[in-house]
Amino acid sequence: METNLYTAVIPPMTKTLQNLGNILDKISEVAKAKASDWQPAERFEEALLGDRLIFDQFPFVRQVQVACDNAKGGAARLAGIEPPKFEDTEKTIAELKARIEKTIAFVQTIKPEQVVGQEGRLVSLSYFPQKMTAFGYATEYLLPNFYFHVTTAYSILRKNGVPVGKADYIGAMPFVD
Repeated sequence: METNLYTAVIPPMTKTLQNLGNILDKISEVAKAKASDWQPAERFEEALLGDRLIFDQFPFVRQVQVACDNAKGGAARLAGIEPPKFEDTEKTIAELKARIEKTIAFVQTIKPEQVVGQEGRLVSLSYFPQKMTAFGYATEYLLPNFYFHVTTAYSILRKNGVPVGKADYIGAMPFVD
């Protein structure tokens, strides 16, 4: 497979979002195991959605939302199109899973020909006054920021006893015979 900006960015973000969705399934298992007469499973999920690693970081729900925003916004910017707008209204694990699925569905609409050869395209973000090349944006901002939020979400789950490991985070490996 030829390496280009599309193959270096779009498939890895898609795979990571799929892995994040799979990890969210484990939350329900832990919530049910921790449930009791005085502490329903929904209470564990609610507490987890609001939990954070430290007081000045986003809570879990926002980490997932921002990871999705990075993926859809990044894919759109690399393709030179407007990213879709998603409301940040998720209040349950099921709603977060739906957001991940909606994000993956959008990212998969981006075709290689929209991105390949566009490394020099200028990209701007509303919160940065300067522009970047698409290559600089992808390698110096998009991917590090995307993985930061996914990793932070993963770490919040680990902190709360959700049994996830590196294999859950990385997913299937592209081994060849």
